[in-house]
Amino acid sequence: MGSDVIKTVKSLTDIGKMREENQDSLGWKELAPDLHVLIVADGMGGYAGGSVASTTVTEIMLKEFESTPADAIREKPSLHMRKAINAGNAGVNTKAEKNRELKDMGSTVVCCLVIGNQLHTAHVGDSRAYLLRENQIRLITEDHTVVQDLVRGGYVSPEDASYHPSSGILTKCLGQMEISDPEFSPVIELEEGDCLLLCSDGLSGMLDDDELGEIILHEPDSKAINILVDFANEAGGFDNITAILFYYGPRPADARSMNIRVGNPFYEDIHTPETSEPTIPYRIQQKGREKLRNTMFITTEDPETNKRPAIKNNWVLPVIITFIILLLGFLIWLAGGIPL
Repeated sequence: MGSDVIKTVKSLTDIGKMREENQDSLGWKELAPDLHVLIVADGMGGYAGGSVASTTVTEIMLKEFESTPADAIREKPSLHMRKAINAGNAGVNTKAEKNRELKDMGSTVVCCLVIGNQLHTAHVGDSRAYLLRENQIRLITEDHTVVQDLVRGGYVSPEDASYHPSSGILTKCLGQMEISDPEFSPVIELEEGDCLLLCSDGLSGMLDDDELGEIILHEPDSKAINILVDFANEAGGFDNITAILFYYGPRPADARSMNIRVGNPFYEDIHTPETSEPTIPYRIQQKGREKLRNTMFITTEDPETNKRPAIKNNWVLPVIITFIILLLGFLIWLAGGIPL
């Protein structure tokens, strides 16, 4: 089912206006008429490291899917998405171990498999996937960031999240850890006319969801991807900008006359954060495009060894205990030697 629907893929990556190197990477492949894989990765880790990480992820993942029989992917899509992401993670770690200049590198990834009319999505980090259906755009993935954890806990409202100082700090990425931990979104049944957007935060951080949806909804399929990147650059272009558009059948004929709506994220169908208490206000009066920061990653691992730091100074406690015992013995001897 779905193999007779016309699918169109448009992709583009751009360095932006502020960076000296493009550390984003993308890849997609038609594995069979009813089977497509789409990947966007956003690298980090200093000059050259980020580009190595993201390119390693996309190349290894594509090879993993290409070397797997299509029937096996159709039967167990989540298993093979996890295997591909883990392979990408291992590839980043291997290169980091061989070159100390790359030891801090890592990458986000968002991966979609379209099998017939079934959309399977997995991601690590803050690269995103959206679905545009008719005139409504909805976020599929939930960012793995510190601020999104605060939103989930009800400490920060979704409206304030984009302006929070921790908006660029990741809680998950590929590299930096031995085993990746991808998050799988609910499977979505695609309908003719749907459009899927995968992007790095260089796009989603510069344009609001309604702006993304409006461009995809109102612009021709052949131009929308370029206009998305152009608008992100006009908004500041503070980061690399990468996007893939996957059109599942033609857009509605009357799309240009529709008004865009932003729907609730798909992940809220699973859990809804409680925000009854007032949240920390970080919104500024005018839209601050400076909100986009370099991606960072919080980890408890030792960056020098990529292992959890060992407990240091483990000789201190025994010395203290021995000193106390000797002191008590001396006091007892001293007290026993004083005549009453």
